[in-house]
Amino acid sequence: MPAGPWDPWAPILDDLEGRVVAAESGDLAALEGWAPPAVQPKPMSVDDQRRANGILSRQRALLSRIRDEQEVVAVSMRAMRRPQYNAATAPPVYVDRMG
Repeated sequence: MPAGPWDPWAPILDDLEGRVVAAESGDLAALEGWAPPAVQPKPMSVDDQRRANGILSRQRALLSRIRDEQEVVAVSMRAMRRPQYNAATAPPVYVDRMG
Protein backbone atom coordinates (compact mmCIF):
# COMPACT_ATOMS: atom_id res chain seq x y z
CA MET A 1 0.00 0.00 0.00
CA PRO A 2 2.26 2.81 -1.17
CA ALA A 3 1.68 6.17 0.47
CA GLY A 4 2.71 8.10 -2.61
CA PRO A 5 4.10 7.70 -6.14
CA TRP A 6 7.20 6.04 -4.74
CA ASP A 7 7.21 4.79 -1.21
CA PRO A 8 10.69 3.82 0.01
CA TRP A 9 9.19 1.74 2.83
CA ALA A 10 7.02 -0.38 0.51
CA PRO A 11 9.76 -2.84 -0.59
CA ILE A 12 10.98 -3.19 3.00
CA LEU A 13 7.48 -3.88 4.30
CA ASP A 14 6.75 -6.16 1.32
CA ASP A 15 9.84 -8.21 2.19
CA LEU A 16 8.92 -8.43 5.88
CA GLU A 17 5.33 -9.33 5.09
CA GLY A 18 6.39 -11.99 2.59
CA ARG A 19 8.67 -13.55 5.18
CA VAL A 20 5.89 -13.60 7.77
CA VAL A 21 3.43 -15.15 5.30
CA ALA A 22 5.97 -17.88 4.46
CA ALA A 23 6.70 -18.51 8.14
CA GLU A 24 2.99 -18.68 8.99
CA SER A 25 2.74 -21.39 6.33
CA GLY A 26 5.56 -23.37 7.96
CA ASP A 27 8.65 -22.05 6.18
CA LEU A 28 10.52 -20.73 9.22
CA ALA A 29 13.72 -20.50 7.18
CA ALA A 30 12.16 -17.47 5.48
CA LEU A 31 12.74 -15.53 8.69
CA GLU A 32 16.50 -16.00 8.50
CA GLY A 33 18.85 -13.45 7.02
CA TRP A 34 16.75 -10.32 7.27
CA ALA A 35 18.61 -7.15 8.15
CA PRO A 36 17.38 -3.58 8.35
CA PRO A 37 18.29 -1.38 5.40
CA ALA A 38 21.75 0.20 5.63
CA VAL A 39 20.31 3.62 4.89
CA GLN A 40 17.08 4.52 6.61
CA PRO A 41 14.46 5.87 4.23
CA LYS A 42 12.41 8.92 5.04
CA PRO A 43 10.07 8.70 8.04
CA MET A 44 7.12 6.37 7.62
CA SER A 45 3.76 7.64 6.56
CA VAL A 46 0.76 6.91 8.76
CA ASP A 47 -0.32 4.14 6.35
CA ASP A 48 3.15 2.58 6.46
CA GLN A 49 3.12 2.74 10.26
CA ARG A 50 -0.22 0.93 10.34
CA ARG A 51 1.10 -1.70 7.94
CA ALA A 52 4.31 -2.12 9.96
CA ASN A 53 2.30 -2.49 13.17
CA GLY A 54 0.14 -5.13 11.50
CA ILE A 55 3.25 -7.05 10.42
CA LEU A 56 4.66 -6.75 13.95
CA SER A 57 1.40 -8.11 15.40
CA ARG A 58 1.56 -11.08 13.06
CA GLN A 59 5.22 -11.68 13.98
CA ARG A 60 4.33 -11.65 17.68
CA ALA A 61 1.42 -14.03 17.14
CA LEU A 62 3.70 -16.36 15.18
CA LEU A 63 6.32 -16.25 17.93
CA SER A 64 3.68 -17.10 20.51
CA ARG A 65 2.43 -20.00 18.38
CA ILE A 66 5.99 -21.31 17.92
CA ARG A 67 6.63 -21.14 21.67
CA ASP A 68 3.37 -23.00 22.35
CA GLU A 69 4.30 -25.68 19.81
CA GLN A 70 7.79 -26.00 21.33
CA GLU A 71 6.22 -26.57 24.75
CA VAL A 72 3.92 -29.29 23.35
CA VAL A 73 6.93 -31.01 21.76
CA ALA A 74 8.96 -30.71 24.97
CA VAL A 75 6.14 -32.26 27.02
CA SER A 76 5.80 -35.06 24.48
CA MET A 77 9.53 -35.73 24.53
CA ARG A 78 9.58 -35.84 28.33
CA ALA A 79 6.70 -38.32 28.30
CA MET A 80 8.51 -40.54 25.81
CA ARG A 81 11.69 -40.80 27.85
CA ARG A 82 12.01 -44.09 29.59
CA PRO A 83 12.81 -44.15 33.27
CA GLN A 84 16.45 -44.77 33.93
CA TYR A 85 17.29 -48.39 34.51
CA ASN A 86 19.13 -49.10 37.73
CA ALA A 87 20.88 -52.43 37.64
CA ALA A 88 20.62 -54.45 40.81
CA THR A 89 23.84 -54.46 42.80
CA ALA A 90 23.42 -58.09 43.80
CA PRO A 91 21.48 -60.90 42.19
CA PRO A 92 18.14 -61.65 43.79
CA VAL A 93 18.10 -64.54 46.25
CA TYR A 94 15.12 -66.85 46.61
CA VAL A 95 14.74 -69.35 49.39
CA ASP A 96 12.27 -72.13 48.89
CA ARG A 97 11.53 -74.28 51.90
CA MET A 98 9.52 -77.32 51.45
CA GLY A 99 8.17 -79.04 54.38
